Amino acid sequence: MSKLRLLLVALFALTFAAPAPAQQYDSGVRGGVPRGDRGGHGGIGIGILPGLILPAIEAGAAAAQQGEQPPPPRYRDHRRYRHRPAAEQTRTDRPNKRARRRVSENGAMIMEPPRGEKRLLPDEILVDFRAGASRRQIAAFARRHRLQLKQSRELTLIHEDVTRFRIIGRRQVRTVLLRLRRDPLVVWAQPHYVFALQDEQSGSSQESAATEGPAPSYVQALLHLNQAHRLADGRGVKVAVIDSLIDGRHPEIAGAIAGRFDALQGASDKPAEHGTGMASAIVGHRKIDGVAPAARILAVRAFAPESGGAKGVGLDIAAGIDWAVRHKAQVINMSFAGPPDPLLARELMAAAKRGVALIAAAGNDGPRGAPDYPAAFPEVIAVSAVDDHSRLYARANRGAYVELAAPGVDVLLAAPRDAYDLSTGTSVACAEVSGVAALVLQEKPRLSAAALRRLLRETAHALAGAKGAGLADAEAAVKREK
Repeated sequence: MSKLRLLLVALFALTFAAPAPAQQYDSGVRGGVPRGDRGGHGGIGIGILPGLILPAIEAGAAAAQQGEQPPPPRYRDHRRYRHRPAAEQTRTDRPNKRARRRVSENGAMIMEPPRGEKRLLPDEILVDFRAGASRRQIAAFARRHRLQLKQSRELTLIHEDVTRFRIIGRRQVRTVLLRLRRDPLVVWAQPHYVFALQDEQSGSSQESAATEGPAPSYVQALLHLNQAHRLADGRGVKVAVIDSLIDGRHPEIAGAIAGRFDALQGASDKPAEHGTGMASAIVGHRKIDGVAPAARILAVRAFAPESGGAKGVGLDIAAGIDWAVRHKAQVINMSFAGPPDPLLARELMAAAKRGVALIAAAGNDGPRGAPDYPAAFPEVIAVSAVDDHSRLYARANRGAYVELAAPGVDVLLAAPRDAYDLSTGTSVACAEVSGVAALVLQEKPRLSAAALRRLLRETAHALAGAKGAGLADAEAAVKREK
């Protein structure tokens, strides 16, 4: 390039030319290659000697290009692991905290936890490796990063083998994830998030509820179930309930279980209150006004009882969703809430593309609570709760992401060992809306998930103090034309 500059200076000096305007660079062209002036070249020298100047410029550009080093290629499939960021979502109520996503030079997606997020396992991470990674390579990876392999699951919906690692030593999840950016074996890595079931026991003992019989139910009246059941009862529709262990022997549920999946292999076989209650809200038919009493339940255990409430982790929940879709679930009920887990987001996106109706509890964090997930994901119908006077439950989440509401304060539900209990929260409301969806799908089996969602919203009744959320109406939804 030094010889070219000397030639240009000599030519300008010979012709007494003014210097030509500075060349412009097109930032959209890789390497910043000059694009030149399409409208002609300024300067006397360039006007007199175009045959000398233009070839010289072209030669200089070619020489510059020859010396360029192209940017390193990214992993060709890395974009399919992205979930649409909250900033691009159409929902108006977005969380203030989002996971930071870093793409390394080799195309690995590293998803750090949001600052201050505590709903995760402090000593675990999830990793997806490049196709063809051998067991020996994964074992060497674990030694290299001081990790202990705990579990690996194949998720067929998103075509990934996700590996669960425990962090050895007292190291933060964020620190470990950032170290993985340089590892060529990694496609993506993220924290292992924790979710909680969304209900509260109302204080009634199981024994008294069982012996005294059910309290007067307002569920039937608010949802117009008597009228809806003259037309549909949910027969033939499969509803997956991702929850704690369901007592399939309870009189309200017996005969309704079409299949089971246990993500917590080796855990106690003791049935749990929450899962049993949610199933009964859908298919109950004795003392309980089940919304879709003839529907079939796909029972998925992904939550285990703990002090402070039942908890479940993202990989177990994702595996449950995967199993439910493979077993032809038409509705997936998710009466739990937690952080915006990228893995769960991808699973739900894939399930929605298969036409599955996704319904989740809006959360019990109160009117000022941030949006909870999976309810706040764009593919999911978020459900709030109301009392017997159609007033929003005081501790229910608010916001434009909440689309529907159903009875959820002091609702009678089944409990293990043939007992009953009263429950409050957005969990039971979510199960009731799943039942309404089953009634509609019995009458309109070819209805798409998007059309079902629109129908449920358009047939709901407006609620005071709710931003767009309406009280579900089973009769109106079943009667509504396609």
